[in-house]
Amino acid sequence: MNIELLSDKLYEDLNGQITRVEHGDSLEIYFECNDWDDLNSIRKFKITCVNVLESEIQSCFSGEIEFTEKHHLLWKHNEPHGYLYYSSEPENSYEVLGRIWEAHEIACEGWRPLSDFINTGHNVGFCNGQNGQLAHGPLPLLNAYQKAINGKMKTNYVPSYQPKGGLKVLMFDTCFVVCKSLVIEEVYS
Repeated sequence: MNIELLSDKLYEDLNGQITRVEHGDSLEIYFECNDWDDLNSIRKFKITCVNVLESEIQSCFSGEIEFTEKHHLLWKHNEPHGYLYYSSEPENSYEVLGRIWEAHEIACEGWRPLSDFINTGHNVGFCNGQNGQLAHGPLPLLNAYQKAINGKMKTNYVPSYQPKGGLKVLMFDTCFVVCKSLVIEEVYS
């Protein structure tokens, strides 16, 4: 059994669920679902995630599993990072914030909060003055912000660092694990 086969075979009506998660040297996820060939039987799997960098995983139902290297959850770990500065005062800072918020929601699909990236400062209003830091984070996200506010204010991207990368994300319906690799084995009772 491999993750691609499980991903292809699993669908919502198979009642997939994470039954247990164990944290140790690696992260072990125990997953079960109805057998796709015999709905009266249950198949159980142990998914071992190796070199975990981030996880939001818990017992839950899931009709989907995907293990991919292309997902916005990986931007934090695989994409160049930098800062987005502005050098002109916007006519309406609330409009700029609204446009950035909308771009953020589209790009991140609710998985990461805007507050992780936007610079609201400490006791300083958003976009007060003619220049300052607008946001920080992965380049694809900052590009989305720039595109959303194009024509509203002048912005400049300044690179800061490139993560090592090479990570993948294991996605369930409502949770995920970012790791280097995984091993899946079918558990027979």
